[in-house]
This record gives sequence, structure tokens and C-alpha cells, in this order.
Amino acid sequence: MKVNDPHMVFNSLVGRKLSGELTPGEEELFNEALSREPDLKLQLDELGKIWDSMDGLAEQQNYDMDVEWSALSGKMPDFHNEKVPAGKGRSLLYYSYRIAAVLITGVFITFAWLYASRIAGTEVMEAQLEPMEILLEDGTMVVLNRDSKIRYSKEFGTEAREVSLSGEAWFDVARDTSRPFVIDAGAALVEVLGTSFNVNAYKENPIVEITVESGVVAVKAKEDLVEQIILRAGNSGSYNSRKHELMLESNYNPNNFAWRSRELFFEDTPLMEVADLIGKVYNVSVVIPRAELASCPITVSFSGQDLDAVLNVLEVTLDLEISRSGDVITLNGDACIE
Repeated sequence: MKVNDPHMVFNSLVGRKLSGELTPGEEELFNEALSREPDLKLQLDELGKIWDSMDGLAEQQNYDMDVEWSALSGKMPDFHNEKVPAGKGRSLLYYSYRIAAVLITGVFITFAWLYASRIAGTEVMEAQLEPMEILLEDGTMVVLNRDSKIRYSKEFGTEAREVSLSGEAWFDVARDTSRPFVIDAGAALVEVLGTSFNVNAYKENPIVEITVESGVVAVKAKEDLVEQIILRAGNSGSYNSRKHELMLESNYNPNNFAWRSRELFFEDTPLMEVADLIGKVYNVSVVIPRAELASCPITVSFSGQDLDAVLNVLEVTLDLEISRSGDVITLNGDACIE
């Protein structure tokens, strides 16, 4: 590979980039190629969408590689049949597609190899509308929040204990000092021996958040495996992939576990923050039209109540008028008196 040829670098490493397997050195080389050729960023975005769209196939117990290959190739732009008016005025997008056409054979081969190996030895568990409990082979309990999934090897527990998380989950890890439990949370890696903690790693959020309930957790950035933060019971930590920043917070926020426990604690908390958390815990949208009402502080706690009971308490406490249409709840009332 010529290091000074960004297109060759891209073609060689794009498959490993999409599967999250680049080494730090390869990541640096790949990013340099992108910075030198803007058209390659367009290709990476397009291929990334295709890669993500194929996730659903990995959940099938039986699969036909020929069918999957057809599905994958069918999602690729039709480079060869693209019609562009003759003459001047061809866009950067047109030229980037032509470049991609040259690369496409190599990319297909990379996709086929990575995708086949990815499916063959992988278990995928996904929670959709409701949280879901999973007991792993080593005795670790995982509770997945809504719209979250984990992947792990079908050989999990025999040698390594590694899982990949997209979304949010609470882990109660079975202790095993000889085999650390490692969670791939997108931009961050979370490593433990035996403890209970919460990881929030939704793809759309550049910040991976970890809150420790018991034990000790080490958090590292994938791009820099030397630096780490150590979280103990009562600590929270985060990694911001945009700022490339690890943060340790000593304040313990029990509401980070509320989606699982339905135990909520508020002390002089603005009603808007209360409404946001209730929405996340009960999978509804809580709207407060009046800004003056949204800023009203409230001190209240809930322990396992259903949504109607929670709304009744808010209604009485702040003298609210509450209306509901499907999953949208509207809170109205007079502004609080300071």
C-alpha cells in the first residue's frame, strides 16, 4: 500500500473501519486519507448506512449468504447506469461515485468476509418496546433498555467475556478475576471483574455514560487505550467522542438507574427535568407548553409506581391540569410562586 495514496488506503481499510476493528495506527492513517480527499467522506457515509442497514440479518438463526449478498449489492448505488448530462458541470458527487465504482469490487469482498464471520459466531439480543432481561453463560445479568441491543460470541465465557452494546443496559457482572468482562460501547471500552453498573451508549449520542452501583469499573477510549478513568460505587464517568475527553464525576445520580428500577428521586428539580425523565422511564412524551411552569421546582420521589400514579402526584403537588392523547401527555397550570 502506498501511504501517500488516500484512495488505496481507503479501499484497504474501509471494511475494518466499519466493523470497528482498526488499530490506533490504522485509524490515524484512515483519517489522514479522509482529510486529504473530501470525496472519500461521502463514500464512507454511504457505506456506513449500508453496513448499519444489514444489522437485522445478523439476528436470523438461519441465513442464505446468496440472499444476503443480493440484499447488500442491491443497496449499493447504480454507478455504472448513472446518467449524467454530457459536457461541463459534473458535480463532486458524480466524480466520487465514479471513484467508488473502481473501489466497489474490493469493498464487496471485504463486506462479504466481514459479514459472514460477523453472523456465523455471533448472538444478538435486542429490546424494542420494553426492557429485556438476559442471563449470560457466565452468570452475568444484563437488563437492556428499550431500543438497545448487545452482541456477543456464541463461545462467550469459554475464554473471553466480551460484549458489544448499542443503546443502554444495566450489568450485574459475575465475578471472575481470571477473565475481565469487557464491553465495547462504541467509542469507549468498559472493563470490569465483577460489579453492577449502567452504560448509556446510544449511537446518536456522542457521549458514553457509565454509572457504578457497586464494585470498580475501568473506562478507556478506543482511540487511546493508555489513558483510563477508574469508577467506584457512587461514581459516574463519561467519554465524549467529539471532544476526545474522559470525565470522572464523584456525584452519584440514582436516577441513572430509573429506567430499570422505576425509582425516581427529585429535590428542588425543575419540572421540565422531571418530565423528561418520566418520559424516558415510561416511554411517553411529556410536554409543558408554558416556560414559566417548566421551571417550577419540585421535591418528590417515586418507587415502582405506574405512570397514572406518578401523574396524579404531580397533578396534586403543583395543581396541574393534565391531558393525554396517546403517548403524548401535556402539563398545564399556573406558574409557581417564588
